[in-house]
Amino acid sequence: SLRRLGFAACVVVATSPGASSQDVAVPAAETVARPFAGVVVRCLTRAEPRPLRVHVAEIALAEAGVRFFVTPGNGDPNGPEPGDPNGETTRQTTLDFLREQHAQLAVNGTFFDMERLGTDNKGLVVSAGDQISPFHRNWPALNLDQRNAPAIVRGTHDTFALAETNKGVELFNALAGSDQIVTNGRATTDQREFSLTLHPRTAAGFTADGRLILIVVDGRQPGYSEGVSLAELASLMLEYGCQQALNLDGGGSTTLAIADPEPRVLNSPSGKDEQGNFGTLRKTAANLAVFASPASP
Repeated sequence: SLRRLGFAACVVVATSPGASSQDVAVPAAETVARPFAGVVVRCLTRAEPRPLRVHVAEIALAEAGVRFFVTPGNGDPNGPEPGDPNGETTRQTTLDFLREQHAQLAVNGTFFDMERLGTDNKGLVVSAGDQISPFHRNWPALNLDQRNAPAIVRGTHDTFALAETNKGVELFNALAGSDQIVTNGRATTDQREFSLTLHPRTAAGFTADGRLILIVVDGRQPGYSEGVSLAELASLMLEYGCQQALNLDGGGSTTLAIADPEPRVLNSPSGKDEQGNFGTLRKTAANLAVFASPASP
C-alpha cells in the first residue's frame, strides 16, 4: 500500500479510500509528512461521499521522546463547586496551548460549558496525574499513562473511580469523549441525531501496533469540507487501524495545530470572523499536547 512507503517529505500521492469508508473507491489526494520522530501527518482530500478535508496524525507511542500533556487545572482554590465562576480549566485556543507548552502537535479535546472562560469539562480530565474533572454519566475517556500505554477508561458518574474493567490503569493524561465509536476493531455508533448529522469532528484512538491516531475532519464549509457522521468518523478511524476510538468535541472546536517549526493550524476550523471567513479559532477547555523529537535528517 502507498501509505506504508517511507516518504521522507510531504508528497502528493493518489490513493483509493478503504472499502470501509464507502462502497465505491474514488481517487483522492493525500499528502504525507514525517515532521518529527515517530510522527506521521497526512492531509486527505476526498470528493466522496461529499467534499471532505481530513487531517490524520499517527504517533508511535514507543518512540523515544514522545510524551503527552493535557490542559492543566486553573488552580482555582474553590475547586469545581456548583456555581463556581472559575470552573476547572481556563479556555484557550488549541494553537495558544501548543505555543504555551512548546509542543509539536496539539488537538482539541473534551466537550465543555461554553458560557464562561473558566469552564467545566464534560467528563474525565486528568493532567499529568492531577485529577481535574470527574467522569460524566457513562462517557468514556482516553487515558495515556506515564509509559504512554493507552486505554479507554470508564467510571462512576461525578467521581474518579474506575470501572472494574479498568483495574490497574494509572490515570495520568486523560480526556473524555462523548462516544466510543470503535470498540475492539468494530464500529460502534448509534442512531441519535447527533450521531447522524454531518459536523466537523475530532477523534482519538489507538491501534494494536502501538500508534495513537488523531483525526480532525473539517465541516460546515460547502464545497470545501462538509463534515461527517459518527459512523463515517468511525470508518476513518478503522481505515488507520484503530482498535479503540472516541469521538471528542467537534463543531467549531475541531482544531489540529503543529509547530514545524512555526506554530500554525493545519485544518480549517468552522468558526467565522466578522467578514465571514472560516478559520476562527475557538477557546476550548482541555486540549492534548504531543511532544516528539526532531525527525532524523
